[in-house]
Amino acid sequence: MRVPTLRRQAAAGTSAIIVAAAAFLSLSSGTDAAWTDDEYVGTAAGVMIAGNCSTTPLFRTESAARQLSGLLGADELDSLAALQGLSVENARGTVSVTPASAIQINPVTFSAPLEASALGSPLLSATLGLDAAAGEAGAYNQWGRATGSGQAAAAAGTVNDQSGAIDATGTADGSATMPRSASINLSSLVPASAADMTLDIGAVASSAEVDACLLVNGWPTPNPVPVENRTYGIAGADLKAGVPSVQSMAAATTSAIDDAVDDLAALDDPGGQVTTTINTGIRALVQGAAGSLTLGTVDTVITIGTLDLSGVQPLLTGTISDGVVTIDLSNSSATVNLAALRGGANGFNGLPPNTVIGIDQALLQEVSQRTTVLLAEWSSGMALALEQALEAATFTMQTQVVLRADVPLLGTVDVARLSIGYATTLGAFLDGSAPQPTITTEVLSGALSGLDTLLTPILTALNNGTGTVVEGVLVPALQGTSGVIPTAVTGIEGAADGVTEELDAILDPLAGVLSLTINVQPDQPGAPVTSAAAGNSAPGEYKISALRIATLGNAAEIYLATASAGPVIFRPEPAP
Repeated sequence: MRVPTLRRQAAAGTSAIIVAAAAFLSLSSGTDAAWTDDEYVGTAAGVMIAGNCSTTPLFRTESAARQLSGLLGADELDSLAALQGLSVENARGTVSVTPASAIQINPVTFSAPLEASALGSPLLSATLGLDAAAGEAGAYNQWGRATGSGQAAAAAGTVNDQSGAIDATGTADGSATMPRSASINLSSLVPASAADMTLDIGAVASSAEVDACLLVNGWPTPNPVPVENRTYGIAGADLKAGVPSVQSMAAATTSAIDDAVDDLAALDDPGGQVTTTINTGIRALVQGAAGSLTLGTVDTVITIGTLDLSGVQPLLTGTISDGVVTIDLSNSSATVNLAALRGGANGFNGLPPNTVIGIDQALLQEVSQRTTVLLAEWSSGMALALEQALEAATFTMQTQVVLRADVPLLGTVDVARLSIGYATTLGAFLDGSAPQPTITTEVLSGALSGLDTLLTPILTALNNGTGTVVEGVLVPALQGTSGVIPTAVTGIEGAADGVTEELDAILDPLAGVLSLTINVQPDQPGAPVTSAAAGNSAPGEYKISALRIATLGNAAEIYLATASAGPVIFRPEPAP
């Protein structure tokens, strides 16, 4: 009987030495969702080696990653073979992976980008807007790792093939802009919504990891409280809709500007009111100081320069935005940045598990208010730019005044011609900064003695009064009730009428019907109540989806970037 006892003691001592020589594997930090690949140590069949928490084969672990899952009306996304995702299982050192086409990174780590066939599916390309270019940029990767020593990790979305590190912006590969992971046609989710309204989702990613091995007295054991970490990233989520009245607004604004250009051009008509009124005013100045001279002809030529609209034209194209609502003037559409509207300091990133963003009346009311303010600011900016262009327009004037006198033996003759000129801007008369006119005198007849003395009061009157005459006619013509500027401003401001109301009507069908859930974790409080696989987890499974998009009653339910780590089972029963 002593021999078996000694044998058992010797075996126990050997095991203790092996365990004592091993080091504990610490869980990697989850701040960047990258996992270090540990050395994989196998054992010969039938030989019992405990190892440590980096070498023991005493656990069965599982991990899974799936870019897209859920339900879209009658279409069950989970049943599509092209969307099956990646799953890795390690049962005491024996690794199995689905799909078989997954790319092996090392003996326990695999990746499987979303299959190209999925990107060509009418359901996924037309309805969900999965983009082939985004797929090529790595926006739809699926990564998993499962060790026999109690650790599992997975990541989905914009994920590095080798390390599993997630890229929440989609630009880690050097791209200047993020890929768009999906552009969901909302009419397929909310039938009452506009046919061209979409929910555009930027790069999304999630990762999950768990370490369930604990070294106790030199022996690997299951940790009663496994160390787990889950993280996610969402680069953006935008509601986008065509708004036909935006095109009408731009057209009406252009028309108002064109009318202003035409109205301005009419001001220098030789027979127009401005020219006629200036002639009348100058005639009165001369007659009031003419003395023994008499007034002959008064002839005024006005030239207003072509408007420089370089500060106006850019405002008619491109986009206007307050950071939440963006109006695309060129494409007649509106975009609502939901992450900026309802997210935190980092948009939709860094939010607590199961944060719900409901598209409700309160949200839509804020969008409406923002749109109204945005359009008012745009109209004001447009009106100001046009007013500045009008003020900067050049104004030249040349008035010829002929003076006459009765000369003995000659009768009434032309004795002098006065030339009164301006070369300035319209704005100089509007703000009162117009210079004095230039006045030159041409003697037409030397028959009248003392002409200089007779001209002095006339020149003084013209020098002091011409500016008042011109200002008195230009200011009403430009700024009066029916002047060029108020008429244009009224046209520009009125052009935006109806845009907010139309956008309100387009978005209204979404109220109380569509919702987003950020950082979905099925085992945490507030998790969606759903039958969808992505919305449920098994005991010991640490699952996360970056984003869930759902309609009322879960009639449509889409999960993006789902990763799970676990369950982890210690000393699993061998497969039968």
